[in-house]
Amino acid sequence: MDRKYLVTAVALAALAGCESDEFCSIGTCPLPGSVGGGPTGSGGTAVLTSDNAVTALREGWFAATATADVPFFVVATGIGDTSGGLAGQPGVASKVAPGIRIQADPFGPDTYNCPVSGTFTVMGDVADPNTVTTDDYAEYSSSACDSGTGFTVDGDHRIDILQVVGDPNSGSYEQTQTLTFGDWMAADQTTTVTLSGDHTGTIDSTASNNVSMSFSGNSLIIGEGNLSITIQTYGGFVSADTVSPFDTSLSGTGIASSSAVQGSLEYEFPETFMKPIGEPPTDGIFAVLGNGSTARVSVVDQTLVRVQLDGNNSGNFEISVDTTWDDFLNGTIDLTTAIPVGE
Repeated sequence: MDRKYLVTAVALAALAGCESDEFCSIGTCPLPGSVGGGPTGSGGTAVLTSDNAVTALREGWFAATATADVPFFVVATGIGDTSGGLAGQPGVASKVAPGIRIQADPFGPDTYNCPVSGTFTVMGDVADPNTVTTDDYAEYSSSACDSGTGFTVDGDHRIDILQVVGDPNSGSYEQTQTLTFGDWMAADQTTTVTLSGDHTGTIDSTASNNVSMSFSGNSLIIGEGNLSITIQTYGGFVSADTVSPFDTSLSGTGIASSSAVQGSLEYEFPETFMKPIGEPPTDGIFAVLGNGSTARVSVVDQTLVRVQLDGNNSGNFEISVDTTWDDFLNGTIDLTTAIPVGE
């Protein structure tokens, strides 16, 4: 499948005030990379073979990265301020769309014209319109809303601020929030992305030169074009340095069911994935577990990654192919022509 993905780490860096040409959204840029050694889960129902292992790995990688990307993709569409809470980025007054400020205390439902075309309706309760506060919430209902970001948005989403520690206006604080989506859709000129489900994340900007987020959720359905993936009982951790070379890390687990693979998959990072922004991965292991079978992609060095298949969970990977990260991302590897290890 020729999917493209949002780069979480760039969005995290942007949240902290870093500028980057790679800031992009689901459907507009390549996935970042990952990768080698020993899965620990019980596996899914899919049977992994040389025919489907690469697709399964790429779908699992999409699930792992997309769950980390959700808050930042919503921000990229210009509908509401979810990352950084209702206050948007630190030091910016609360608003629900460019130029529209929300009042304190319960408000709405109020309907506004979007900056370019379409409308959105918002309601909620905000303790202080100049900052983000524990128990703030807002609900958004969009109708063909174009805020000038390149996306047209339809559907519903809600943000609940569960906890705020520190002063958001200082730029150094922690915020825990839950995003809930109901048939939410964002379309640009090339593709349409849909979201349904829940996502809870704690964004932490208290460490010097670093922004991180731990996240989890019960169920999230993500669609892109005619393809979709359901992700359940997921969680993870992503971080990004906000100074050059903008090193990033990603780890996580979950269960994914994709329209591109028959059956479900468990995914995990036996080793945390490490990647400087704009560069190939430098370390890490990413694995998907099927029914009595395992596939993984492992960083060899900054040029090569190793794609491997253990079709019977014997502990020995009978197929092992070294390739570039880009070739893995593009799905151009053919494991069916690989000579089994030891033959």
